[in-house]
Amino acid sequence: MTARADRLLRARLNAPRDPVLVTRRLALTLPNPARVPELVQLLRDPRIARWTLNIPYPYRASDARTWLRRAPARRRAGTDLILHLVRRSDRALVGGLGLHHFDARHARAEVGYWLGKPFRRQGYTTEAIRALCEYALRRLGLHRLEAKVLSGNAASVGVLRAAGFRREGRLRQSVVKQGRFRDEIVFSRLAGDRPRTGRTRRGRPLSGSATARASAARARRPRAPRRKATPSKRSP
Repeated sequence: MTARADRLLRARLNAPRDPVLVTRRLALTLPNPARVPELVQLLRDPRIARWTLNIPYPYRASDARTWLRRAPARRRAGTDLILHLVRRSDRALVGGLGLHHFDARHARAEVGYWLGKPFRRQGYTTEAIRALCEYALRRLGLHRLEAKVLSGNAASVGVLRAAGFRREGRLRQSVVKQGRFRDEIVFSRLAGDRPRTGRTRRGRPLSGSATARASAARARRPRAPRRKATPSKRSP
């Protein structure tokens, strides 16, 4: 059963289609070696290295070439699906997204992502993750998607919640980052979960960061003092 599930998953991952997914503003494409200069420019950002486990800093062209060289082999092996986020309006590379640690037997995988600094706070990550989840849970036949966030990364938490993920708990000191043990927060989305979509007052969808900002604004809003209940005239 496991071997059959592995073969089926690899066949679905390697179906000849690029871009793999298209959203309203983004194309989720297979990695392109011609984008090495763009990758280096975006990933030379200490904030990205701070909140991820496997992206070095400073990021060099050799790092990009190695990563791009390994991506097709990992997809063929059925272990990872690595994608570029490309803005459709001008074909600019805005970030990266992927499915990792595929487990065909248990129908699950882990979601990972990063976004370049010029493109943050515009809802791109949430838009891409929602599309990737639909692809993974429907077309790839997965049942469970997981995401792990380093403790303290509030922006990433907001993105995952806006994309329909639910917090499951904390892994205490589960990874080493910059020489010290760090906690991870675990989120998941199941095939049967209903994705939650934040709404503005005008009914427009909110991005992950916008949802977090709206929640913070509500928390800061002063509350009117609660009035004591008074009996109505019909009370005995």
